[in-house]
This record gives sequence, C-alpha cells and structure tokens, in this order.
Amino acid sequence: MREAHLVFARSLGLAGVATLLLFLGGVVQILPGMAGLMLFTGLVVAFERRLARNHPHPRLGAANRITLARAGVACLIAGRALDPSALSTVERWMLVAIAGAALLLDGTDGWAARRQGLSSAFGARFDMEIDAFAIAVLAITAVKAGAAPYWVLAIGAMRYLYLGAGRLCPVLRHQPPACAFADRRRKAIAVMQSLALLFSLAPATSPSWAPFTCALALGLLAYSFAADIVMLRFTKPHR
Repeated sequence: MREAHLVFARSLGLAGVATLLLFLGGVVQILPGMAGLMLFTGLVVAFERRLARNHPHPRLGAANRITLARAGVACLIAGRALDPSALSTVERWMLVAIAGAALLLDGTDGWAARRQGLSSAFGARFDMEIDAFAIAVLAITAVKAGAAPYWVLAIGAMRYLYLGAGRLCPVLRHQPPACAFADRRRKAIAVMQSLALLFSLAPATSPSWAPFTCALALGLLAYSFAADIVMLRFTKPHR
C-alpha cells in the first residue's frame, strides 16, 4: 500500500496540473474541469479501498498503473464533455487522438500483468470497470458533439443497466463460468464499442455512417450481455 499511495499521490498531482493547464488555456471552464478532477479523485479513493482488501500481490504492478492512467484520460475527457461550450473540429480530433492512445494502452495491461506474474481477478475487474466508464464517457462526448444520435447513450449505459438488473435478479450478480471464448468475445466487443464511438466522433466521418456504425456496435453489445445472461441462467455460476 505504500507503493500504491505514492502512485495515487502522483496521479492526483498530475491530474490537478492537467486541469489547471486546460483551464488556463481556455479549453475547459473551471467547474467542468473541477468536476472531472473530482471524478478521478473518487475513482482513486474507490480503487484504494478495494485494493487494500482484494489485491493478492505485494506489488501494485504496471498493469494497474496503466489502468489508472486510462481512468485519468477518461476523466479528462469527461471534464470536457461536461463543459457547456461546443466542441470545435480541432478539439474533436484531439479527443479522438487522446482516447485512441488510451485504447492502445488497454491492450498492454493484461500483457504487463502476465509478464510480471501479477495477474488477478481484482486487476481484471478494475480493467473491465474502467473500460465501461471510458465507453460511457465517449458515448456522452459523441452525443454532445452532435456526432451521434441520443440513443447512442445506450452503449455507455448498458453495463450499468446490467448492474442495476442484478439488484432485481440475484443470478446476475455472479461471475459467468470461466470460458476462454467468452472472455475473448467480451473483450473484442468492448473494443468495438470504443472504435465505433471514436469513428463517430472523428470530424471526417460522414453523418450517415456514424449512426449505422454505432447501431452495429450496440447490437453486438446487446448480444454479448444476452450471451452472459444465458450462461448464468443455464450453467452453474461462480461467485
């Protein structure tokens, strides 16, 4: 936890400096910028509490650091999405570039965990929740920019609707049975959501292509969740 606390302090310091620079540069207003910073602070606090109870290794590891960095990028984008001012073409390209870089990082955290021998169910869950959060932020940003219709918000809301359904249907609170194909299917479809939203957000994308691409991504996402529900319903789940 000493290592983790040092990483958290540095992360929050960098986030604070980035927020200040964005405000001074006129990119975001002070309240939306602070909202993004507070959102990141809340994620760090929640991560710290769960880390102390559930992380099975004596080191934080590079994978969790990478995931934490991706969380910071998502909160940075969220701050801009909360800003009432319209997104310019240049800003949209910048957000696509930043979010695209974070998406590339998403492919390295699992590799880093395996290479260091620090893989864990906790790290995998942390990665999954940050993926869901980043997708929700991208969906909101695409709608704010006028690059996608309002129903695209369903892409970002799907994970949280599933968690809410678990309150009413206890079987959905369990982990689906271990299955390599299902793991690859979830990861691939999650990446497709991000790619579809980035494609829509890019100013060069035709307005007629963005809804089609997002509709295809949403259909695949609905299929993925439906497949998990079927697995939980007809097989013995793992807690």
